[in-house]
Amino acid sequence: MKNLWSKEDLANFNSSEVFSELEVRVIETIKRADILSQKIAQSTTEQKTKSLEDLTNAATKATEAVKSLDTAMNSADDEEADDFGEDFEPVLAELRSMAKLAIDKGDYKLAYKIERTIDEIVEPEVKCE
Repeated sequence: MKNLWSKEDLANFNSSEVFSELEVRVIETIKRADILSQKIAQSTTEQKTKSLEDLTNAATKATEAVKSLDTAMNSADDEEADDFGEDFEPVLAELRSMAKLAIDKGDYKLAYKIERTIDEIVEPEVKCE
C-alpha cells in the first residue's frame, strides 16, 4: 500500500514521530520476545536434563539392587533363593515403572537396560555343563 502513496506523503510518513515511536516499540517488543524464547528453551532443556539424570540414578540404584540380589541368591540354598524372589516383588514393580517412565521420556537405551535388569532378576541362571 505504501507504493501507492505520493513521494511527499511517503516522506512525511517516514519522518513522522508516530511512525518512529511505533518502530522503536516494535523493535523493543521483538527483543523482549527473543529473550523470553531463549529463557523458555533453556528451562525446558534443564528440565529434560534433570529428568534424565533422575532416571540414570534410579537405574544405577536398580543395578546395585540386582547385584545384591545376585549375591544373596548365590550364597543361599535353592529354597532360600525362592523366598528372596518373593521379597523383591516391590523392587520389580519399581523397575517396571522406571522402564515405563524411560519409554515415555523417549530414552529407549535406558529402558532396555532396565528391562535387561528385570530379566536377570526374574529368569533363573542356566549353567552350562
